[in-house]
Amino acid sequence: MRVCDLCGEREAVYTDYSKGISLCSDCLMSSVRRRAWRVLEEELLPGDRIVVAHSGGKDSSLALLLTKEFADSHPEANLRIVSVTIDEGTFYRKASVELARRLAHELGVTHRTYGMEEIHGLSIEELDFALPDNWKRSPCTYCGVLRRQALNAVARELGATVVVTGHNLDDLVQTAVMNLSRGDVSALIKTLRHERRDDTGLVPRVRPLRMVYEREVATLVVARRIHAHLGKCPFTQGMRIGIRREIDDLEDEAPGTKLRALEMLSMLSKDLRSQVNLRRCRVCGEPTTTDVCKACQFKRELSEFLGRDLLGPLNLERVKKDREIVWTRS
Repeated sequence: MRVCDLCGEREAVYTDYSKGISLCSDCLMSSVRRRAWRVLEEELLPGDRIVVAHSGGKDSSLALLLTKEFADSHPEANLRIVSVTIDEGTFYRKASVELARRLAHELGVTHRTYGMEEIHGLSIEELDFALPDNWKRSPCTYCGVLRRQALNAVARELGATVVVTGHNLDDLVQTAVMNLSRGDVSALIKTLRHERRDDTGLVPRVRPLRMVYEREVATLVVARRIHAHLGKCPFTQGMRIGIRREIDDLEDEAPGTKLRALEMLSMLSKDLRSQVNLRRCRVCGEPTTTDVCKACQFKRELSEFLGRDLLGPLNLERVKKDREIVWTRS
């Protein structure tokens, strides 16, 4: 049995190769909590209404747990939290939604689930059946864009001041490299920035796990038996898989590569920030950097396959009715 190099008492469950130490679950949790709370201390303000984007997966579940712990440890900040799941309408999501509800209940956090079909007028499962074979885009590509827009709109209509997401270090580096390879400057900046503005309709993101490796998250969720779904979405495919493999190989050869890459990309995004201006989509009214947002471009494309017009404002009536209820109960 390998003993934890920090406490010298408990069995080690994780090895940090960049530092050459092995940690037990308690010491690993303390390390992750310290890094996550540092982000929350820097980016949250007293009185914040926090929507945690809670899919029920390992990352978002740990993010919810750490954010709730932080709020409970800082009662003077009067932070209120609501857990929100966007249900894409896939068989995969059904199991994780139940786990999301269970964890939120255990932590004493109000939980809400909003269906993509309810908000956008289509589910990803329906989309998967409708797309022709060998179509130029995968369901995963559509899902990512539509889910992000739905989450932002839900958080805004609920009156949230920030959205906490479970994006870990691996996620952010992969996404940033993908955006660089596409030459998508606006997407790169939106991935890495944290900016509070009331005039854009875009609720600022806070990513407490941004300095935490995915392996650390997975280890903690299993070792501490946190309610979370550990499976991978079956629709995941495309460029991300190859980029993830290459970045993981670099990390194996030179531990700490991901952390250094994120620091460099974050500095780059700050230098480019002035080049991106948000406006409102002329079709749906949601925030975008172009005349017509990517979600509406995709929905126009999909209307042909589904045989109905998907364009127009999002359906947020149930969300608006929930606005006062969710914060009262939190």
